[in-house]
This record gives sequence, structure tokens and C-alpha cells, in this order.
Amino acid sequence: MNLENLLSRFDLLGHLDPKSPTRRSPGASLHWRCFWALLALYLGTAIAVAGPGEVKTWAEIDWLDVAGEGMVALAALLWLYLSLLWRPPGPVSYLLMAGFSLLSFGFFLDALDEIVRLGGHSWGGQLESVVTPFAVIMISCSLISLSQEQRILRRQQFRREANYRDHRVIDPVTDLYDATYCRQALASAMADPNTEAGALSLWMIDLKDFDHINRRYGFAVGDAVLNRVASSLVAAAPSQSLVCRYAGDCFVVLGQGVAHGASLQEALGKLLQQTVGIALFQETGEQPEIGVRLRVICPQPGESASAVLQRGACMLKQSEVAG
Repeated sequence: MNLENLLSRFDLLGHLDPKSPTRRSPGASLHWRCFWALLALYLGTAIAVAGPGEVKTWAEIDWLDVAGEGMVALAALLWLYLSLLWRPPGPVSYLLMAGFSLLSFGFFLDALDEIVRLGGHSWGGQLESVVTPFAVIMISCSLISLSQEQRILRRQQFRREANYRDHRVIDPVTDLYDATYCRQALASAMADPNTEAGALSLWMIDLKDFDHINRRYGFAVGDAVLNRVASSLVAAAPSQSLVCRYAGDCFVVLGQGVAHGASLQEALGKLLQQTVGIALFQETGEQPEIGVRLRVICPQPGESASAVLQRGACMLKQSEVAG
């Protein structure tokens, strides 16, 4: 199993391993530099304010406050770590990094003020008053940018997940949802009272003689080809459609309206032939031709989602037998 794709809470431990792929990524390197810079800032500030002799006596220090405010500073560092753990470098990541870094530094100053009189320095008290509000402003700006980013990502994802997200039924080869999700989405659309009769259409697509690619080049090459085909279908499908992997080399596009089968099959055939050809050429240096079968079906009144999908699969099977 590829360790880079492991998804569990134990991924956090992987960042402590110097050989971990995530530890060696450009984003992780940026994060570690951020934490080293914060550590230097903490130590530099502590030395600068403690040097003039403004340290409180043991009896003056309320250790409960020190522990409480120190825990808040550590919590801010944890938020910084978790928020940037899986994010690539970019404007939103940089804003989050700056905001949480300043927030942790502000909480650190609060904890430090319990041990050293920051108000004794002309700049100490001002720094404590400015850093935390400025950090809150930066985090607010980053959340606004994050919201804009999520809207764009949601639009990109719409043809892969429609209106519902469930990572448990995502196909690992194509990153599309599987037949179970497709059946649920179809049943939900058919049960929706706002869906007009005959408004739904289902494209069932499979690749001719795809087993030949697996036999000749191996399953790794076959999986790479299926991943490219899935990306091409997502790009080619109408904006309100949902693309799923039904089984093997069979895909389903759930869309609105009635498609013109003959012209659609010709266009999809050319697109997917080019996709498969380019993928195979990159993987193997060869470009064998591969055809596409397509059947467009519409749900009938009283028909269940499972029955619609089964009918489409039977139609594809019949066209395969007929050649």
C-alpha cells in the first residue's frame, strides 16, 4: 500500500519521520521553516524582555494562569499545524500561516506577561495589545479567501459528487464515486418532486476490448488509462451532470434532458479514443485503437434506480454481443 495515500489520524506521526513523503514535500518544508522561525521569535522575545531584570518573583507568578495561557498558545500552534498539514503553498495557505503564527505569538506574549512585566518595556505592552487583534484580522481575511477558494473547488467537484460528499464510496483508481453512490444519486433525483418527467437521462459508457489493454500492458497501465478517461468524461460532461465509475471500464453520466445518442456517441468516441491513445503512448510508447459503446436511457415512471441502471447495463451487454 502506498504510505502517501494512507488516511488516518496516525498520518500526524508520519511527519516526524525524515523519510516520510509528506515530510519531504515542498509544502511540509515551508511549514517546518515557519515553526523554526516561530521558535526563534519566542526565544528572542523572551530574552529581550527578561534581560533588563523585569522578571517577577516566584511568589508573584500565578502558575495556573501561566499553564492556562501556555496551553492556549500550544493550541494555536496545533491549529496552525493542522490547517496547513495537507494544504499546498499558495495565497490562502500563506494567510492562514501568518494569521495562526501571529495568534500563537500573541497567546505566548500573554503567558510571558505572567512571568515578565511586559508593561515595564515601552514596546512590550504595546506589542501584546497589537499582535492578537492583528492576528484575528489576518485569520478573518484568510477565511474569506478560503471561502472563495472552496466555492471554486466545489464548482470543479460538482460533476464528481453532485450535492453530497461521502469519501467512503470514492473509487481509488478514477477518483470518481462508485456504483453505490450513482444509484443513490439517481434514486434521489428520481424522488425529487421538482424533477420533471423525462428530464433525467443516463449515459452508460464502456470501452471496447479494454481487457486487451490489461492483458497486454498490465493492470497498472490499465488503471492509468481509466484515470485519464475519467478526467476526460468529467471535463466533457454538461455542467450539471454527475460522472461515476459504474464497474470496471464502465462509466455512468447522470444528466438533465435527452441527449442525441448517435452524435453523442461519435463525439465521445473520438474524445475517449484520443484520451486512451495519449495515455497509452505516455505509458507504453504505443497507440492501439480502442472503441466506445454508449447507450442513453431515461428512467420510466415507477422504475427504481437499480432497475434503470440494470436496464442500461443489459443494453450495453447486448450491443457487445451484437458486435
